[in-house]
Amino acid sequence: LLRAKHIKPWRDADNRERLDPYNGLLLSPAYDAAFDAGLVTFAEGGQLIVSARLTRSQVDRLGLDPAARVTGLQDEHHPYLAYHREEVFALLIAAYLTGLIHPNAVQP
Repeated sequence: LLRAKHIKPWRDADNRERLDPYNGLLLSPAYDAAFDAGLVTFAEGGQLIVSARLTRSQVDRLGLDPAARVTGLQDEHHPYLAYHREEVFALLIAAYLTGLIHPNAVQP
């Protein structure tokens, strides 16, 4: 099963971005949930980037493969992926580092 996913969240996107097919990925439910939560993101080459907040055990319990990658990315995906890395993924890390999220808050 795959889920269609906006890279730049719907709430942050303008109408053009919401309808842009390059603002989308197809992800399995585990990757979809982790991506939404900012626990994972993807590099421009499609490689999975896992939050340092997650232990190897948590990654395993979530069913994520650190070697996973998204294929078929085009240059047009890159601005959206950059947005996700900088505004969704990085905000989780910043909240953790500043103490806004308790270290044990993520326990799958």
